[in-house]
Amino acid sequence: MTCSNLTENIVFLNHKSFVDGIYSSYQFHDSALESAALRSELFHVVVPYDAKSTRDETEGAPKAKKLKRAAASFDEITLKVKDKHDEYVSFNKNVETLTEDNNKIALEFIYEFNRNAHYNVDKVFNGGNDSQFIVKTTMHDEDYIIPPNCRFFNSDVRNLNNFLTHEDKFDFIVLDPPWWNKYIRRVKAVNEKSGYRMLDNESLKGIPLENHVHDRTIVAIWCTNSPSHIDAIEQQLCAKWNLKLVGSWYWIKITKHGSPVCAFNETNKKQPYERLFIAVTTDSSIKDIPSEKYIFSVPCAIHSNKPPLLVTILNNLLCFITELFTDFFPERPKCLELFARNVYPNFTSIGTEVLKLQNTRLFQLSSKHEVQ
Repeated sequence: MTCSNLTENIVFLNHKSFVDGIYSSYQFHDSALESAALRSELFHVVVPYDAKSTRDETEGAPKAKKLKRAAASFDEITLKVKDKHDEYVSFNKNVETLTEDNNKIALEFIYEFNRNAHYNVDKVFNGGNDSQFIVKTTMHDEDYIIPPNCRFFNSDVRNLNNFLTHEDKFDFIVLDPPWWNKYIRRVKAVNEKSGYRMLDNESLKGIPLENHVHDRTIVAIWCTNSPSHIDAIEQQLCAKWNLKLVGSWYWIKITKHGSPVCAFNETNKKQPYERLFIAVTTDSSIKDIPSEKYIFSVPCAIHSNKPPLLVTILNNLLCFITELFTDFFPERPKCLELFARNVYPNFTSIGTEVLKLQNTRLFQLSSKHEVQ
């Protein structure tokens, strides 16, 4: 199942099934190709990332005392999300922590992908697919699959005015900003291919998003749990972009067995969840967007690859967002993704890695004679 509503505000989303569903909905332009599906290795997350430290902490000392001390250090949001995970567990009786292979399959697959795939983030190019077919194409010595009805620009998002005019207004906009992060800076220094270029809050404010919204636009902004990043959205970015926040949703990352991918921690430490802020324009006529949703999914092992929570708007799948936003959008909405690393049907996608995750190395392609 791609997506299932467990309660009014708790949802389970199968990232792989959703993306596979997109590519099963269209035919390939190359008649020899039958189907495309994300490689299963990408989602082989079977144990928490910090499984060893979790076991060490629970051995020896009295459990009640440990739990009491940990709970006392949680902030209000973390406690709330943790309670929702406990509620999720009540629906999923198979939740358990295992020690099998320490996610070796996923980690080795990603290592090989990063080692062998070549992507030039400094190369400025653009393209699109205005047909109703999936296109397999070769660019810069790598093969990619491009879904129907999309366009893309491989460039710095700060150059937005070079690609869009003031007449380009969108019904839906999603951003996954590369928030400033000292740890990622260190990673990049060690391994250039696994890092990415971050932007500070002032640079994000410089993006002219306000030129591309109208009174029924919905904007979704991915955010870390950093107080400074949250404040930037609430106090700076929304004001600059003529937006108001109407929802704070949470993506809880779980293993295939339902455990959080890392322990719930005290403030300013790594958490197994991220935030998704929902905003509309200050003069919006849209009402009744849920103020909170808790979305559980097994994360893709590729760093910072978010689940396609909001792409469901465009695909008529039985998912809560389809039902939620059906009344707000036209039959074929115009959508924009900034800092994109994928392309989706009916989207304009912009970013310095805009096609990186469309690489055929990440997909299992089947020819017609293989399927028969």
